[in-house]
Amino acid sequence: MALVNDSILDGIKKDLKDNYAELYLDAFSNIEAREILKDMLRKNHQPLLSDDERLEYVIQETVGLGVIDDILNKYPLVTDISYNATDLTIETPEEKFIYEEGVEEDYVIKIIQKFANAVGKEFTPKSPILDASFSNLRINAVHKVNSPYGTTMSIRVTRPRLALNEDNFENFAPMYIVDLFKAIIEVGSNIAISGETGTGKTELQKLLVGFILDHQKIVTMEDTLEGHYKILFPDKDIISWLTTNSISFTDLIKAALRNNPTWIIISETRGKEAYEMIQSVLSGHRIITTLHAVNARAIPTRLVNMAKQGYQVEEAPLRGDIYRYFDFGIHIKMKKINGKTVRYLSEIVEYLDGEKANTVFEMKVEGDKFTPQIGVLSDSFKNRLIEIDSDYEGLPKEKFQ
Repeated sequence: MALVNDSILDGIKKDLKDNYAELYLDAFSNIEAREILKDMLRKNHQPLLSDDERLEYVIQETVGLGVIDDILNKYPLVTDISYNATDLTIETPEEKFIYEEGVEEDYVIKIIQKFANAVGKEFTPKSPILDASFSNLRINAVHKVNSPYGTTMSIRVTRPRLALNEDNFENFAPMYIVDLFKAIIEVGSNIAISGETGTGKTELQKLLVGFILDHQKIVTMEDTLEGHYKILFPDKDIISWLTTNSISFTDLIKAALRNNPTWIIISETRGKEAYEMIQSVLSGHRIITTLHAVNARAIPTRLVNMAKQGYQVEEAPLRGDIYRYFDFGIHIKMKKINGKTVRYLSEIVEYLDGEKANTVFEMKVEGDKFTPQIGVLSDSFKNRLIEIDSDYEGLPKEKFQ
C-alpha cells in the first residue's frame, strides 16, 4: 500500500528535479547524498515526512528503486532479481522464488527508467535494450517493442563479500582442495575457471585472489564491478579497472603490461582479448580468468577459438602455448537437490606440454551422492613446489617430498 499519495509523490519528484537536480541524480548511487536528501525532505515537507517510514518510502520511490530496495533489505543474500513480464523472481545462492507481492509492468518500467536516467541512457522503442550498472547493481532490460508478452528485466546484485570461503568450502569441495589451491597460487600458476552462468566462477576467482601474497602486485579488470577486490583485500597491492564502451579488455590487458603486475585478473574472457591474455602469459605474467566451456579439457580449444575472433593465428602453435603455459583448468557445476541449488567443484585438470591434460580431481555425481576422485599432480608441478621450498605435501593419496 502506498504510504504517500501519487500526486504528492510526483510533486516531490518535480521539486527535486527542478531545484536539486545534481543531488537528485547523485542520490541514485551515493548513500551519503541520499542521507543529505533525506534531511532536506524531512525539513521541507513537514509534517508529512516527519514519520520515518513515510520518509523512507518517498526516498525509495524517488531516488531509490522501490520494491528493489525492499528486496535488497529483506533478502541480504539475493544475487538476481528478474521480471519475465509476469512475475518478479528472486534468486539467492540456495533458492529461487517468486516475490510474494504482485508487481505490475508499469512499475517495473519506472524502475528501468530510473536506471536509464542515472547512467544517462535511453530506454525507448528506439533504444529497446538497456545495459547499465551503478553501485552494486547491473541491469539488462528489453522493451516491450521487442518482447511480445511485456517488458523484461534482469538485475544482478553484487556485494563485497566472499560467498565462497574456507568456512563453507566443504559444501563446495573437500577441504584438502583448499590446500591445493593455495599451493597452485603459491607457485604462480596460470588458471582458467569454466562453468555455466551462475555456477560461482567469480566467487572461486575471488577466493583464489585471496591466496595471493600481499606484496605481489595485482591488476583486476571487469566489465561490471563484481569482484570488489580492493574492499575485500585492503592489504593487497591491487589496481582495479573497468571496461567501457570505448575501452575493452584488450586495451586494459595492454595497459596492465605497462604497470608491471605479478598477477592479471580478468573477470571473464569472451572474445579476441584471449589472444592478448595468452601473450601476457608468454611474457611472464600470471593470469586468473573465467570463461564458458563445457568442461576443463575444452578450455584450450575455447581460448584458441576466441583468439581467432580478432587475430589471424596459427592454431597448432597457439594451442601448444596454451597447454605449455596455462597450468590448470577448473570446472564448476551446479545441481538442484531438494529444491536448493548446490554448486560444486566438478574437476581440476592440469595442462601439460604435448597437448595433454592430466585429471587432478573429479567429482562423480549420482543423484544427491557426491563422490570425489583424486588424480595425480605432475612431476613438473611438484618440482616447482620444491623450488620455492613449499610445505605443501600433496593430495591425500600421493604425499610427496
